[in-house]
Amino acid sequence: MVPPRSRRFRMKKHYDPPLTTNPSDPLFRVDKGIAAAQKKLDVAIDMKRHHTSHSLAQEVIKEAREMLRKAEHARALKLAELAAKAAEMRAAGK
Repeated sequence: MVPPRSRRFRMKKHYDPPLTTNPSDPLFRVDKGIAAAQKKLDVAIDMKRHHTSHSLAQEVIKEAREMLRKAEHARALKLAELAAKAAEMRAAGK
């Protein structure tokens, strides 16, 4: 029998490459946005659990999920941009 999961357990998405904390890394700004969006989503979910205004909390959750989706999309674009620059540098080097 599998034990029930704790309500505090939340699955975090794993990113490839992992989120960076190095301020000189080119992905730092977009990764910082993803971390902020994940934190806002966690707070919104807790707000829904502990407060009576569920409709307001649901609206905040919806906004937080949208913010996270946009941050993940920005990261994907930045990764594609960095890959294109790397390919350009390799082509120029040959």
